[in-house]
Amino acid sequence: MRADTVQLVHVFGTDRRHVVPVFQRPYVWEQERNWEPLWSDVRMAAEEVEAEINGAKAAFGQSPRTHFLGAIVLERLPPAPGRILAMNVIDGQQRLTTLQVMLASCWAATKEHAADNAEALLRLFLHNTPQLVHPSHPYERYKVWPSLPDRDTFKKVFAVELPPERANEHRLLAARRYFDGEVSAWLAESPKPAERADALVIALRERLGLVEIQLESQDDAQVIFETLNDRGTRLRASDLVKNTLFRMAEQQGQDVIALHEEHWVPFESAWWGEEVTTGRFKRARIDLLLSYWLSIQTGLEVPVERLFADFRRWHASTHASAAEVLADLAHHGRAMRRLENLPGVDPTGRLLQVLDMLKTTTPVPILLHLQAREEVSAEQRARAADAIESLIVRRFVCGLTTKDYNRLFLSVLQNIRKAQDAVVGELLRDQLAANMAESRRWPDDGDFVGGLLQNNLYRTLRGPRLRVLLAGLETYLRGDKAELTFSPAQAANLSVEHLLPQEWAQHYPLPNDLPEDEAKSRRSAALHKLGNLTLTTTKLNSSISNGPWHGKRAELNKHAVLLLTAASVLQPHEAMPAEAARTWSEGWTENHIDLRTFLLAHFALKAWPRPE
Repeated sequence: MRADTVQLVHVFGTDRRHVVPVFQRPYVWEQERNWEPLWSDVRMAAEEVEAEINGAKAAFGQSPRTHFLGAIVLERLPPAPGRILAMNVIDGQQRLTTLQVMLASCWAATKEHAADNAEALLRLFLHNTPQLVHPSHPYERYKVWPSLPDRDTFKKVFAVELPPERANEHRLLAARRYFDGEVSAWLAESPKPAERADALVIALRERLGLVEIQLESQDDAQVIFETLNDRGTRLRASDLVKNTLFRMAEQQGQDVIALHEEHWVPFESAWWGEEVTTGRFKRARIDLLLSYWLSIQTGLEVPVERLFADFRRWHASTHASAAEVLADLAHHGRAMRRLENLPGVDPTGRLLQVLDMLKTTTPVPILLHLQAREEVSAEQRARAADAIESLIVRRFVCGLTTKDYNRLFLSVLQNIRKAQDAVVGELLRDQLAANMAESRRWPDDGDFVGGLLQNNLYRTLRGPRLRVLLAGLETYLRGDKAELTFSPAQAANLSVEHLLPQEWAQHYPLPNDLPEDEAKSRRSAALHKLGNLTLTTTKLNSSISNGPWHGKRAELNKHAVLLLTAASVLQPHEAMPAEAARTWSEGWTENHIDLRTFLLAHFALKAWPRPE
């Protein structure tokens, strides 16, 4: 490669086109981080020129200084007879595009202030010589031709007056409005705006520098693109994957514009760029999709931090064309959107809500893979989701580790990839049930009931895991015929209430049929059992928390809508023994708690079944 320090006049002062590949990301620079520092550099350079013209050269030292604006990387495109020289922009497209927007604002401001000489010189920075523009390629008049999503708006930037401002308008128009305001106000500050405009043009032509790197035939443009760091907006892993695939498509003779329109345009919506929390980190959805997709391809865990390196390693080992990879990514993108839109009553949708509450994503590649296999039935997907949820819930109730989940679910994923569509859910369930290792086993009914009956369940599970358990019991109690549905996500906003309060001494006397020490011990053991817990709104929880049972019961009767409370606290469940049911409403004691604990454990076995 050849690197030179060049003035802005070298870049824009000659007939030359800077073509941004269609696959590069859209314009993303913003005011505070990018536009303001750029205008600050330009204004400072212009004021230094102005001071020199007015005889204050010594104030800035003996030699004029150059304000460096960063680096651009260019690759000369093959020349065409009678056509303007074209350079492929490998890196620096955000910077070049912003410079053109700023120059358009400078041109409009000089026109406004009747600075004719400056206006004429600036016009040369914006458009190539009209006589050299091929009639069938009118876009060749522009010095910079941006990425595909920005091109229509970019042409509007060069009007003297912009269209009326609209909400959520394109960033290129917002940039032009910002520079319009700054340049016009700066010129107006001077008693001689035309002379100040001349100083601005000198600064733009002679005092702004760029490092221009031109690649030669033996240089690998993609490697250079990946390793460059500058003042621009940080690239996501998905940006690097995108650039690699589309450059490869170009080299393979594919129609990159058609590929971009068909497979990548949907990924440029705001939804894919939104950052979502996964564990302790926030990631853009598009990066998560690529991470899950690559896990499906490789059978390995692919952290977003290693996504691009792992993608290159994987692609080097395959024979898939860029077009095939793009088509498969787009297919999985549509599958991921379907996953995100599943309701909580759908088994897969419910599992996704559970995973979100538990802050884990390890099974998500499996769910994405099954969703992308369009011949897999809803029944098979449901069996897979139910099995994964049951394993996760049973293991956390039994206090078992989650440390091997990554390897467990990736191993399952690779096996089900080979399974027939008609039995894939059953195969997944059976494979999970076959694991005997302590870090992977699916607890049997005896272990699960033992965990559910423990005295300290509230303190052992507290937080999201406890809400997942109680929400699952509520879902089971409602069944699939209820008019009103309930999903785990709804439990995230509810509080866990102790029916017999932790501060019980004032309103809940100890029973008289036991010695005091033994009664206190039994009371302490009952407080945090499953049978003493339910879900309420935070407001209701705080109003009834330590109150007497008759008042608490009355408030629950008025406000509680969950069957977890209504069908097993406020009234006896039909599964309870007749003798207990007759005296159920007389109070809330250790006996009530023990009986309800056994009842809810019975329901839990049905809510999260395990195959024999």
